[in-house]
Amino acid sequence: MWQRVYLQRLKHDLELWIERGWVTPQNAEAILASASGEATVRRIPQLLALFGAVLIGFAAMSFVAANWAELSKLTKLVLLMGAMWAAYGAAFVLDRREHPAFAQAAIVGGLALFGANIMLIAQIYHVSADNPGWLLLWCLVSLASAWALPSRPALGLAFLLASLWSFSVTPGEGQVHWSFFLPWAASLALALRLNWLSGLHLAILTTCAWAAFSIDPLSAALGCGWNEIAAIYLVVSVLLWLGSLRVSATSMRFGSTMEAYGIVLSFGLFWVLQAMPPEHHVSGSWIAIITIGIVAVAAFLLREWKAKRLSTRDAAGFAALAGFGALYPAFAAAVPALVPWLYAGLFIALGVWLVAYGSGQRSRFALNAGFAAFAGEVLYLYFETLGTLLDTAAFFALGGVILIAGAYALARVRKRVVNAVDEGSAE
Repeated sequence: MWQRVYLQRLKHDLELWIERGWVTPQNAEAILASASGEATVRRIPQLLALFGAVLIGFAAMSFVAANWAELSKLTKLVLLMGAMWAAYGAAFVLDRREHPAFAQAAIVGGLALFGANIMLIAQIYHVSADNPGWLLLWCLVSLASAWALPSRPALGLAFLLASLWSFSVTPGEGQVHWSFFLPWAASLALALRLNWLSGLHLAILTTCAWAAFSIDPLSAALGCGWNEIAAIYLVVSVLLWLGSLRVSATSMRFGSTMEAYGIVLSFGLFWVLQAMPPEHHVSGSWIAIITIGIVAVAAFLLREWKAKRLSTRDAAGFAALAGFGALYPAFAAAVPALVPWLYAGLFIALGVWLVAYGSGQRSRFALNAGFAAFAGEVLYLYFETLGTLLDTAAFFALGGVILIAGAYALARVRKRVVNAVDEGSAE
């Protein structure tokens, strides 16, 4: 997906550069052909080898399962362990002979056999294979393999297994499974060392999955309601977004990815807050945590503003997003009737600010997200209000006119702003 987005952006930029005489049409075609073919040619052997390794792993497991009753315990162990170590040995040899794609496939095959061996050996010795500790062991072996080779596929498997391990653990009531972040942090460190963008995606996505899974344990442990947990998550998302500004100074790829997740999570949670039923109390633990979060956001904003990576307008926008999001539970407890309208208006204003932010930062993602947030909130308010005031026929007629006119106006404004951003980034 990211390769396709990159090629579309490259094609657009090349057309603009041809118009300005910076690139000849022949050179532009050569550049586009090289960018289009390089990734595909490079990845096909690796993908085929990975699929082949998975098939070999299934073949080995199927052979052992088909002859399970006839094989002695020693024969079973020799076959299972021999196949796994053969895969690891092949990975070592292939890596030394500079066949990285096939070495990666062999290491994945070895890890697949390791996971199968856990289940089959547990069956031999009548040990329960449902113990979450087996998943942790599998995760640690994957992580060690990823560090040793190094192997990106093994690292991706380690991220996924860390999540599965965390989900399979059932802590006591009010206990949060913080141990998840130990293998997660080691995996993230290797992803950064390998400069692996997909690893950053996995790190953020697995954290989001853990956060969603941990809502109830966190709520019980902190004595907070769901509104307060959502407000805490929103502040963390804003911190992720602000952190992307610093990361972008050294790595544009990683910074833009963090920014995209920060925007989606921050605005998504802000919208969820206005749609959630208000709770009429606030907890002391929430006050302490949210105070720390607001201080951290203020420190980030001050640093980025002094470094001139943020304008005063953008700093105010971040402050409004984090501040009103963090204080939602307090507003909901104090003025519950006013909160839906207040936060609907704030969401629209923040959508407009996000468009201005995207224009100033030359970020098409932020620009499009701002238009999407603005249009989505207007539609939400329309269906929540006008639809209840008009009869069915008038509702659909007026709704169609408003939607068509709004879509046309929004498309024209977006096109002008996007063109201005593209021209500015190409200069």
